[in-house]
Amino acid sequence: MPRKPTTANPAGTPKTSADYVRQMRERLRDAGLVKREFWVLPENVAALRGIEKALRQPFLGTKVKLEDYMTQLSNWTTNSLFTALAELDLATSGEFALQLLPGEQPSIEIKLRDYGDMPVYIAVAGEQVLVDASLIEAGKIKDRAAFNDAVLRSRDLFPLSSVGIEQVDGTEIYCMFGALSAASSLTVIVHEVNTLAENMVRAVEAFEDHFTA
Repeated sequence: MPRKPTTANPAGTPKTSADYVRQMRERLRDAGLVKREFWVLPENVAALRGIEKALRQPFLGTKVKLEDYMTQLSNWTTNSLFTALAELDLATSGEFALQLLPGEQPSIEIKLRDYGDMPVYIAVAGEQVLVDASLIEAGKIKDRAAFNDAVLRSRDLFPLSSVGIEQVDGTEIYCMFGALSAASSLTVIVHEVNTLAENMVRAVEAFEDHFTA
């Protein structure tokens, strides 16, 4: 999985996925936005995301333009993917705050402004692009057996994403992740990042009763 450094809140304690979701909700409410639920075909999810972004702008009447993020199909490396992401409007506008994390297996940290600066991590490993984010520390689960049962029954809630456990700096953490072909278009990779963030929000909403305060 991509390397994930520990992130702390102002009090010095590690931030959880619930913290990022709360910050996201506060920012959206402060901006005067309201939440609505929509049902669409799976193949239209990317289009709906573009429409949602457009509708967060001042009144547009019936004129809604979709953003498109295209590139030629080729096998990415972590460095080439970082360069391509940094050139997107999402990065230059500050919606994506990018950082290249060096190491034996370099990775990309993306902090998503629209999701309370939630960090998502990307790395290219062989023929795959791996995208993941930390959901919750295992030690912050009230009843791990009950939580694991709930997770195993939630597959249909999180399209394109899975939940697993990994060690980060000696701490067991539940992570949400997805994997793509290293030849995926930039459009598809951006969609995966946004989908993972949306699934993190759904996971917090579905599982927060299992988390300690």
